[in-house]
Amino acid sequence: MSAALHLILLAGGKGLRASDESGVPKQFRPTGRGLLFAVSLREFCRQSPASPWHLASVTVTAPARWHETIATELADLGPARQMALPGETRTASTWNAVRELRAAQKPASDDLVAVHDAARPFASRRLLDALALAALTHGGAVPGVAVPDTIVQAGGGPVAYLRRDLLRAVQTPQVFQWAAFAAAHQWAHEAGESFTDDGGLLAQRGQAPAVVPGEAGNWKVTTAADWQRAVDILR
Repeated sequence: MSAALHLILLAGGKGLRASDESGVPKQFRPTGRGLLFAVSLREFCRQSPASPWHLASVTVTAPARWHETIATELADLGPARQMALPGETRTASTWNAVRELRAAQKPASDDLVAVHDAARPFASRRLLDALALAALTHGGAVPGVAVPDTIVQAGGGPVAYLRRDLLRAVQTPQVFQWAAFAAAHQWAHEAGESFTDDGGLLAQRGQAPAVVPGEAGNWKVTTAADWQRAVDILR
């Protein structure tokens, strides 16, 4: 029997570096495959019968003014859905989603939860399959891709050259077992701590996730040039 997976989609960013004359955040602009935030979600909903998970619910964090737009865009999708408001930080936004998800769906301790950026429209179902399988074994998993550049650590002393072969750039989605994930976010909320991703938060709590191969095509739409590139691909 496949594991229940609850997806948290973070769509609360202002997207200032990809802004245009419309003033609409990039994640809510139309593409050839619907609004940008929903592209990866529709891909995840095309799961295979061989997948080690089934999509039990979707929680989207976004400003209240976009909730009706989100509901309309996702009206044809099957999983249960709930909305959450964004916080001041990424960690705070995810915590808001955790609270809404816990109240609405009451996940079991061994359910899976995936956190994904709405600005990464090209993540594949196969990637989510690999992450879910690793999370079932290790408690959590994040995708990482090799770093093409030489990286140095500067400041606070002599420049340190880091071993490129040991470095990975981390992407989303990231998948974790619910109990540890929810407890880590409870701690971060109470301690006022903020992290750049959920894998870093779990690692801080002594529960470092497994790193599985990411996808070169799973890039993040950040700038206006990125937006145009994504539109061209999705067309």
